[in-house]
Amino acid sequence: MLLAWLMPVAVAHARQAQPAKAVPPAGQPPTARAATDTQPSTAADSLRNARAQARIDSIAKAKAADTVKAPMATFEAPMAMDAVDRLQFSRSELLATGAMNLADLLDRVPGVTTYRTGWLAGMHAATYHGDLRRIRIFFDGIERDAIEARNGGMLDLDDIPLWALEGVRIERTAGEVRVWLTGWSVRKTIPYSRVDIFTGDLNTNGFRVHFGRRFANGFALQFVGQQMATQSGRVSAFTTQETTRGAGDGSQQLLDVRLGWSRARWTIDVQGTSSNRDRDPKTARTEAYTSLPAYRGSRREGFARVAYGDTLGGLWGQLMVGALATRLDGIGSSTEDSTVRRDTLGSRTQQVMVVGYRGHRWQTSIIDRMRPVNGRTWHAPAVRAGLTLGAYQLEAVAERRALDSLSTVDVRAVAHPLRWLTLTGAHSLRLPTSAVWGPNMAATRAEAHVAWRGITMGAGMIHEEPNRLTLPVLFGPSRGMISAVASNGIVASLSGPLYKAITVDVQAVRWDAAQYFRPQLSVRSEVALRTNWLKQFPKGQFSINARFMHEVRDPVPFAWTAAGAETARIAQSYQLLTGLLELRIQNATLFYQYRNMTGTDYEQIPGILMPPAVQMYGVRWEFSN
Repeated sequence: MLLAWLMPVAVAHARQAQPAKAVPPAGQPPTARAATDTQPSTAADSLRNARAQARIDSIAKAKAADTVKAPMATFEAPMAMDAVDRLQFSRSELLATGAMNLADLLDRVPGVTTYRTGWLAGMHAATYHGDLRRIRIFFDGIERDAIEARNGGMLDLDDIPLWALEGVRIERTAGEVRVWLTGWSVRKTIPYSRVDIFTGDLNTNGFRVHFGRRFANGFALQFVGQQMATQSGRVSAFTTQETTRGAGDGSQQLLDVRLGWSRARWTIDVQGTSSNRDRDPKTARTEAYTSLPAYRGSRREGFARVAYGDTLGGLWGQLMVGALATRLDGIGSSTEDSTVRRDTLGSRTQQVMVVGYRGHRWQTSIIDRMRPVNGRTWHAPAVRAGLTLGAYQLEAVAERRALDSLSTVDVRAVAHPLRWLTLTGAHSLRLPTSAVWGPNMAATRAEAHVAWRGITMGAGMIHEEPNRLTLPVLFGPSRGMISAVASNGIVASLSGPLYKAITVDVQAVRWDAAQYFRPQLSVRSEVALRTNWLKQFPKGQFSINARFMHEVRDPVPFAWTAAGAETARIAQSYQLLTGLLELRIQNATLFYQYRNMTGTDYEQIPGILMPPAVQMYGVRWEFSN
């Protein structure tokens, strides 16, 4: 033991007895260090050392660059044609809005009226100027079709996982709203994951997970999943046992997987989504109003794509094949009509071929959507063209939708004649080839926007010719169509910074009269504080996002048909206040939402009472490697 203690001491003394070696300058390569140990540095040595260091630096840069791969292909995005580009959302901006589903996001679009039957698991839908057929949704270029017979052509917006997207761009024309969803895709070989956990009132509990990674050969693997439930009530929709569920909410499960490969200008990828939902019944609080039955079903959809080029510049093209299947597993009532009962299974495929070119000042694309239905292939060709000339922009889209017996033409223009003045205009034509859609219809919108000290103030007008509206079967009315008379409206807006990091956004639409599924007046206001507080946290490890949102909606008339007679039911006016607070610390974000802060009793569908004040809180936590 004495020898074992003395050996380290002897070694230390021996090292101290050795002559000290010269220490090379910091950052000098090992070969250069060896040279300084034996002889003085010369000009040739300095040149050799510089070359060696350059090789080391280039290898390090190559390794760093190798962690980022070529992005997966994205579908063509429409031009930004608004005075304030407030309808385009990146992944981080989507989360910052506090929107829990697409209906929350569409509340920001002037002219869109959203409808809900409950909290998170209820039905969510929307109309544009009162028409449910004039909102179309595209996921990575594939149009989402409402093939469920019970929906009557209306999409349930709660089926769209907004939290799992890369971005959203909303295209608002005079005739319709097109929502372009871009699926999430990873670029780094370093594994990325995110976990969302939240809970709150009405027994709200949810869990979400994200994982994605790119490999050295360009291959991508990613998936997202969700388990969420809201429980309020006493009686189960499908059993006679006592439970805490039964007031129009339910549960959702979703799994989305994406596999792909991209290198240089080529992309090959496949994506699939499986979602299961159940909703408890919703009983109308007023006699003679339609109660909504319980629902349990699933939706499976996905696509495969081969793409060349980048839609942001140059020549590009994409070939896509999409598939959709829905299934009704159960309803909670034995008195439902035959339309609901035969809606047990639906499926449809969609093929998309598109080629386009985007230059510095102009862009164009030609697309054809093909849908085989009942042994016949229906085509929907479309042409999009855009032009930018200095302070002026012009975009036009023409489409022929054979399956819908409808042709549409949309033109939008933006002009900046003065530094502080922006003029925007849009005109749409809807030319049906079937009497189902009613007569030809034209819609026009024109606005002027003035910028002052960063604040943009706008005002304008809307004009629509007579139209035909489809009754929203999803909300209880019987199947059918009703006529809408010509109408005029005015729009007003205010947006921009109020003071430092405090911003405001106000959008208002007022029509000359209320019409079916459209209030006479609707106003949405938002005041937000968003800052990274860099004076106190210069490295950006902290941020705050606080918002107050206020909504005003006039009474909305609903059309019901019973025994061939048309009747009207009214969803009364209301005001709604919502608060949001998010605190980000490093890679974790704590969030808190308080909806209907005043506890107002209100309804968006006649007879269906919305939840009282609802609080929800949780955390989003991102991880790398």
